[in-house]
Formats: sequence, C-alpha cells, structure tokens
Amino acid sequence: MGRSSGGRYVRPQVLRRLAPALYPLLFAVFPLLSLFEHNQSEIELSVLWLPLVATTVAAALLYGVFWLVFRRKAKASALSALVVFAFFYYGTFAAAVGLADRWFFPLWAVFFALLAVALVRVSRDLTSLTWVLGAAALVLVAVPIAGIAVYHANHPAISVSDPRLWPTKLAPPGGAQRPDIYVLVPDDYARPDVLRHYFRYDDSRFLHELERRGFVVSPRSRSPYSDSEMNIAAAVNLDYLGRLPAILGKRSQDVRPVSKLIEDNRAARLLRSVGYRYVHLDTDEVTFDGGNPKISRFAPPDSFANLWLKNSLLRLIGGPFGFDDSARNERFRDSVRTVFSQLEAVPREPGQKFVLFHTLLPHDPYVFGPHGEAVTFPGHSDNDLGSRLGMRYYLKQLRYLNGKLLGAVDAILAGSKRPPVVVIQADEGFQASDQTFGEAAMQQIRVKGLIALHLPGARKPTVPEPPNTVNTLRFVLNRYVGTHYPMLRSASYPEQDFPYQFEQMRVR
Repeated sequence: MGRSSGGRYVRPQVLRRLAPALYPLLFAVFPLLSLFEHNQSEIELSVLWLPLVATTVAAALLYGVFWLVFRRKAKASALSALVVFAFFYYGTFAAAVGLADRWFFPLWAVFFALLAVALVRVSRDLTSLTWVLGAAALVLVAVPIAGIAVYHANHPAISVSDPRLWPTKLAPPGGAQRPDIYVLVPDDYARPDVLRHYFRYDDSRFLHELERRGFVVSPRSRSPYSDSEMNIAAAVNLDYLGRLPAILGKRSQDVRPVSKLIEDNRAARLLRSVGYRYVHLDTDEVTFDGGNPKISRFAPPDSFANLWLKNSLLRLIGGPFGFDDSARNERFRDSVRTVFSQLEAVPREPGQKFVLFHTLLPHDPYVFGPHGEAVTFPGHSDNDLGSRLGMRYYLKQLRYLNGKLLGAVDAILAGSKRPPVVVIQADEGFQASDQTFGEAAMQQIRVKGLIALHLPGARKPTVPEPPNTVNTLRFVLNRYVGTHYPMLRSASYPEQDFPYQFEQMRVR
C-alpha cells in the first residue's frame, strides 16, 4: 500500500489499473503451466519460458485491441478472457465431452459467439465481474506454480562430474590415431534375428550394403535398459546407470538427469581433452533436456510446444500454422530430412569430431513409407503402435531409414579426410505390445537392437564382447585413442513401474 507525503495511505491505484488486464493473461497461461506441471519430471524448466512470454504478449495485445475499440477496461478484459478461453481450452472440453471435432466445434463456436455478443451489447459496469474472475484466475494459476516450485526445490540437478554416479574413474585418452568418431543411433531398430523371427522380415540387403562399406554387424547385441534415454546415456558415459536409484530414489519419476547425462557426457569430455569437438544432432528431442536447438520446437511429435498448442483451436487446421495430425506429421518429416542433411555436412567441418546423432526413426510416429512418401498410421492407441498393424508400418519406416542411413554413411566416408569410425547402434529393440507377444517375449524383444561398426585399419574387424551397447565406446576408444578400459559385464534391466527400479532380467 502506498503512502502520501502527508502520511496518509492512498488506494492501490496501480493494482486497480492492472487488474482488468491481468486475469485474461492468467487464464491464458494456466493451460501452459498445468501442462508443464504434469510433465515436469521429463522436461526442463527452460522449455517453459518462450511459450510463457509469447502467451503473455499475445494476451496483452488482445486486451489492448479490445480496449482501443471499447475504451472500457472491464469490457475489454472480459472479451479478452472470452477469446483466450475459447482458443486455449477447446481441446480440454472436447476431450471431457467426448465428441469429435466435427460435432463439438460448431457447439463451441456458437456458445462463445453468443457470449461475445452479449458482452459487447451489455451497458452495465463489469467491474464486479473483473474482480470475481481475477480472483478465480489467481487461484487457478497458484496451484501449478506452487507445484512447479516445490518439485524443483525437491529435485536438484546432477552433473556428469558427480563422483557418486560412476563406480570407476576413466583415465584420459592418449593414443595418436584419433579418427573422427560417429555414433548414429536409430531409435528402436530391432536386431536382425528379431526381424526375421517376429516380423518375418529379412534385413540382409541393408546389412550386406553395410558390410560392403566395411562394417561388421554384431549378431548378439543388446542394450542394458528398455528406454532410449537410459540406453544412450549409458553408452556415451561408458557405464551402467546403477547408482542413480541411490542418488535419486528408487521410486523417483524424475528422468531429467538422464537427458543431462547425454548432453554433457563422459565420452565427450574425455575426447575434448585430446582435441575433439562434440557435435550433437537429433531429429527429435530425445537426447536434449531443454529443447533441440537445431529444429523447430513444433517439429517433435511429443514436444512440450506441440502438446500445448494441439489442445487449442489450432488443432482444427493444417498447414504451417496448424496443429492437426497432418500438419504435425509434416513438420516431423521436415525435421528428419533437415537433420540428416546436417549430419551429411559434418565431415566437411574442420577439426576432429565426436558426433552423436539420434533419429526417432524407425520408432513411431509412423509417417514415412519405404520410399519417403507420406503415410498416415490408422491406429489410435499405444497398443496399436506395438501391434501387428504397427509392425507393418514400422517396417515401411525402417526401409526408408535404411536408405537414409546408407546415404549418411556414404557422405561421412566420402567427406572425411581420414577414414572415420562409424557406429550404427540402436538404443534398443522394437517397442512391442505385451498384448501382441506376451510380457516375457516383449521384454526380450525390447533389449535386442542393431549394432554395426565401421572400424578403419582393422584387419579382422570384431565387435565388443560382451556385445552390450554400454561397451561399444569403451571398445572404440581402446582401439583408437589409447585407452585401456575393461569391458563391462552384460546385463539388461526391463522397464518397471518406476524408471530407476532396476531388476536384472535373464536374456534368451
């Protein structure tokens, strides 16, 4: 409360001026804050700021337009709130009612059009409505803000240099060969024997093309975990993540530290110490904890920005500004093509390079046919994706990916000044549905993924033993940069109710 020069208290005029413009803004940011709160165990706070600022500016501009038209603050704020609610809350109410858009949208549009006409024509003062709606908006946003603040206070970040993480310290490299090292990670690329047995698909043509380019393929490769982030983090940190349960808690749902261990990893740090530059590329956001700077925020199918706006009225339109299925799928296709092009350009960059490239393909969403044509998956559930129907679309996308990988390998080999190491290593195998294969078979399929290695200068190229993805970079660094890291025992831990609930499985 302000004080005048005569010592008397004055009314909070600033608050009165701001109140009409404030509550439409609060209604606008609530869906954003609520969505973030429900997903904060998987995404960093940094992804929230840009959409939060954009929403705030848009709500303020909307209020300004209505104020210029009507010159009445309360009416301008009420109309602004109405537009905000109609735009951002459409998907929430459509899902609650359970009607398809073609039925629900006309009802929604008529309802809000009638409210807008009533607000425009009303002549009475709406100040009381302003204070009621303002109080409701404050209560509404207070809940997710409190939840976000408490969560981040209770879940501090960890660093790759945290001595609690790793059972052994890794000595720095010292060898003289030091070729460029490329690690290409296709998501859910199943092992050849899995493709033959469960998919009735022969991948030998692709494998033959790799062998013709000097690759050796591991017939018994597998991964330590059943999800992408943990497997990639284990691979680039050259060790299992077995100490995370003690640090974070066995029942913790906070998987953000795993993505941090990919962005800043031990392999990159070790190789930087002998002159390498870390190049990190991803067609999605899987290996980034705060958004992928190389692609649009709206390109990844399940990005925070995509989830936010596909719940708005924009879900009804396509094109570059739309968020219907076709628009989202096309943006994802563009990101795949773009980042593969970026990968193919890396060999021409100067200096020694350690390159980590991840692509969500052949994992769903299934948007590519075998020749790169656009396809639309007809299923509507996660079980459909891992079903026999999903397997057919998976194979189409895998065939397209094979061509992209071979093109990338050719560009890497042709553009490198000296023969590079190239690792093609799936994070894990196919994400099968337990309803299709049964629980036991599903777990087995999940940890059996492709490993293929291009090892220049090797007379008889071999694969790491034991052939677990956690050992691949240990094997590569020992051969080319003078390290002497022991190979780790091979173990796999299937997905449980909690991400850090590690129970070793028996692999057949």
